[in-house]
Amino acid sequence: MSFFKTDKDSIQEQNQGFINQRRHILDKNSSFYVQEAYKTLRTNVNFTLAGEGCKKFCITSGVAAEGKSITTLNLAISFAQTGKKVVLIDGDMRRPTLAKLLIEKATPGLSNILAGQCSEVEAIRKDVYPNLDVILSGEIPPNPSELLGNPRMHRMVEKLSAMYDYILIDTPPVGIVSDACVVAESMDGVLMLVRQHRTEKEVVSRSVKQLEMSGAKLLGFVLNGSEKDSNGRYSKKYKYRYRYRYYRYSYDYSRSGKSEEVKQKHAKKKKEMPDEAKP
Repeated sequence: MSFFKTDKDSIQEQNQGFINQRRHILDKNSSFYVQEAYKTLRTNVNFTLAGEGCKKFCITSGVAAEGKSITTLNLAISFAQTGKKVVLIDGDMRRPTLAKLLIEKATPGLSNILAGQCSEVEAIRKDVYPNLDVILSGEIPPNPSELLGNPRMHRMVEKLSAMYDYILIDTPPVGIVSDACVVAESMDGVLMLVRQHRTEKEVVSRSVKQLEMSGAKLLGFVLNGSEKDSNGRYSKKYKYRYRYRYYRYSYDYSRSGKSEEVKQKHAKKKKEMPDEAKP
């Protein structure tokens, strides 16, 4: 018996992983708590991107395997459920996922559009879900970042903005490659996904700095993998624990050199918090 994994074993594991992920695609049979979580996220994004016209944003994470692609797909479905026209783009041309989740052929797709091999219309998969169209990754190119920085990327987004109410782009982890920073130049903002008990504080801090340095507008964080109590509700313990960590990311005064007045202001806010919300 061999103790070494073969390529066939790895492929089988990946396929089983996608089968498991497909069970979490949002539909009418999804649990009430899951549906409400995406509705809340959808509402928060709408408030953050308030205004008329097409709302465009990309989703990234710090590292791989945090559930970014399935979360992006479900959020796109949630927007489509409101009756708005939505297009979801697989902007991860390094390790594309959406084609496998949707059991679709990846080509033609984004890489083919950006290389001038096809038009946007030719690459669009119509009504993959009601009101939701999809542009998959296309063929894996040798130069993803360069393609994403091509002027064709901006022109593509402009064309799609005239056709859709929402554009969502799934991008590679910003803590590993810079693709999300390049894509953000054509977007209204970026959502960053973090996974409970997996994403390290240093990774988040480094990723945020990288996004800020590129001029991207960080819309907020999505906490994935939150634990639930015996009644199926998300645990307050973990909810507030993460809020405290997020507070540390944003307001590390010992390093930022904030004034004493600002320190006192946030100390007052913390004092006024309910007891259960205090770390």
